Amino acid sequence: QHRQRHERQGRGDAARERAAEQRGARAREHPVSVVRALAAAPLREEYADRLLVLAERTGRWDETAQALAGAADAPFAPPSHVVRLAAAQRHLSPASLLPTLLRLAAGLEDLQTGRVAIGGMTVAEGTAALAAERRGVGFVFQDYALFPHLDVSANIAFGLSGGPAAERLARVAEMLGQIGLSAYASAFPHQLSGGQQQRVALARALAPRPGVLLLDEPFSGLDLQLREQIRDDTLHVLKRSGAATLMVTHDPEEAMFMADRIVVLEGGQVAQDAAPDRVYSRPASAYVANLFGQANEVQGVVRQGLVATPFGSVAAPGWSDDSRVRVLVRPEALRLRPATGDTQEYPAKVVAARLLGRSSWVHLCLGAAGETERHLHVHARMPGRFLPPEGDVLAIHLDPAQAFVFAMGAPT
Repeated sequence: QHRQRHERQGRGDAARERAAEQRGARAREHPVSVVRALAAAPLREEYADRLLVLAERTGRWDETAQALAGAADAPFAPPSHVVRLAAAQRHLSPASLLPTLLRLAAGLEDLQTGRVAIGGMTVAEGTAALAAERRGVGFVFQDYALFPHLDVSANIAFGLSGGPAAERLARVAEMLGQIGLSAYASAFPHQLSGGQQQRVALARALAPRPGVLLLDEPFSGLDLQLREQIRDDTLHVLKRSGAATLMVTHDPEEAMFMADRIVVLEGGQVAQDAAPDRVYSRPASAYVANLFGQANEVQGVVRQGLVATPFGSVAAPGWSDDSRVRVLVRPEALRLRPATGDTQEYPAKVVAARLLGRSSWVHLCLGAAGETERHLHVHARMPGRFLPPEGDVLAIHLDPAQAFVFAMGAPT
């Protein structure tokens, strides 16, 4: 075994030497601007090689020179929002669209039309594409895809190539420490819990220090309590790694927790691309507003810049008078207090109240008794324990910052 390892290491050294010679030969044939930029840029060698190969395939010599020259004053450090995808949607269901976008970014799917860029550099356009192993991208699959015949250490080391064996072992030990599984270095995947498998998959993806990390619903297979713990651990590991991360999730709360920016897709198109706070507090459409929790909906007509609702008036800037609109009101925007009989109050009758742990969910009915066609059933979310008896009449006070006006017929 020692002899075989020595022979493999020798073959690897020889392969690297041949690659360096080929790189030098190609560089001599490249335009002078590219060669000069490459000489000036203190990039990782493999990244520079990827740029050259891509330039050969696409003919984008000027773009390559600009990318190299732009990195001449600093080591390669991709920006936080580094992946750009402009791919045509062809017969993809909503469930398969997002994973397909990740696979296109990673180079695991062939691009038919469109463009993929990482760090401002095109890695795929039309039929020309940089090979997956040359993109500097890590991938955590939804099912983790650990190798069952390899122990934890070997799984993490799988993506490491080149360099002294001692450095690879040190990197594996470092990653095991980061994910808190140093005691499981010799364990096999079937001996681990789901959460431990997820952490090993994350460590394997991060071990080669990729510039970009792609996560395909990495927490969907975990139970709720474990999911929250692993999600928090993963966030800290990602922050320490510095890798730009693109994560697919169908859980709005998870997106709010993990993301610096959220991109909401609706029907294969970008409905909104913004920071989590803006997506929640200023949704671009009714679809986005409802995505982050079911909202109460009423319809109304704009009069002098306001829409009258059963909860109070809502501002409608930019809408002309007599415009019919939809008003979406978040449950937490309805604040409940004991009714005093004041004519300026908006009364509602309690139908049911349920404690949900950190908040209480209150079902309310608005409308005069006996006039069922005018009844409106709405929900309010109150912080902590708030359980008024069924039949109580409460006054609703509206937080207008959490009420949103959209055009009639806008999709939900």
